[in-house]
Amino acid sequence: MKVLFIVLVFLISLDLMALSNERSINSNTNLKENTSNKISIMENVEPYTRSINANYAIKPGEKLNVYNLNGSIKFIGWNKNYVKITAVKKVFRNSCDLDCIQMTLSTLNGLIIETINISNDDRARIDYIINVPKNTIIGDILSNGNIQYENLPNKVLSNIRRLSNR
Repeated sequence: MKVLFIVLVFLISLDLMALSNERSINSNTNLKENTSNKISIMENVEPYTRSINANYAIKPGEKLNVYNLNGSIKFIGWNKNYVKITAVKKVFRNSCDLDCIQMTLSTLNGLIIETINISNDDRARIDYIINVPKNTIIGDILSNGNIQYENLPNKVLSNIRRLSNR
C-alpha cells in the first residue's frame, strides 16, 4: 500500500510540474507579445540623446575618414593641431538603445571615425560635429545624412571622396 501511495504522489507531482511548465510557456509567450506591443505604442517622438566628446592629436598629412551610415556630419576648420569630435547619439524606441550605438575611433592609418549600431531602432543615429585643423586631409566620407563643411580651404574640399549621396 505504501508503494502505491508513493507512486500516486509521484504521478500527481509530475502532472502538476507539466501543468506549471505549460502555464509558464504560455505566459512567457503572452508576455513577449505584450512587451512588443508596448514598445511599438510607446515609441518616442522626441529622441533620447547622449553626447560624447573626444579629442585626437593629428599630425600634418594624416588622413581622416568618417563612416556614419545614419546621421549628419559637420566639419569645421580651425587653427588648432587636434581633431575635436562631438557626437550626439539619438535613439527613439528605448533609452537603453543609447548603449547599442557606438562611436569607434581607429588610429591605425590616420584617424577613422565609425558608427556601430547594434540596436533594433532603425532610426538610431549619431550626428557628428568635427573640428579639424585646416590642413587635415579628409578622405572617405560615408553618410546617408547631411554633410556640411565650414571654414575649410578649397584644397581640402577637393580631395574629399563622398561614398554616398542623399
